[in-house]
Amino acid sequence: MKITENNPSVNLEPYLKNIKGRKTADAPSKGRPKEVSREDEVVLSPQARKIQEAKKLLSSVSEVREERVAQLREEIQNGTYEVDQKGLAAKIIRESLLNELF
Repeated sequence: MKITENNPSVNLEPYLKNIKGRKTADAPSKGRPKEVSREDEVVLSPQARKIQEAKKLLSSVSEVREERVAQLREEIQNGTYEVDQKGLAAKIIRESLLNELF
């Protein structure tokens, strides 16, 4: 395969113009301080905005379910708390199997 400078599939002209434009913009002007001509701006997509809103909502919700904790504490103190032994065993086995797979 022969590579030539005029390969139509590789167009470097826009890249080179961008580099040349940066060099002239970055070059210090004589006697004048360098001025910034534009500001950076971030534009979020609608999906990113929804994610941000969801994060804010989740951060405002407590990780501890206070009502459930109070109910369990009361049941334990009264001696009425019962463990579902079969359900607990099933969850332990399922978790063990999942850990082995992954």
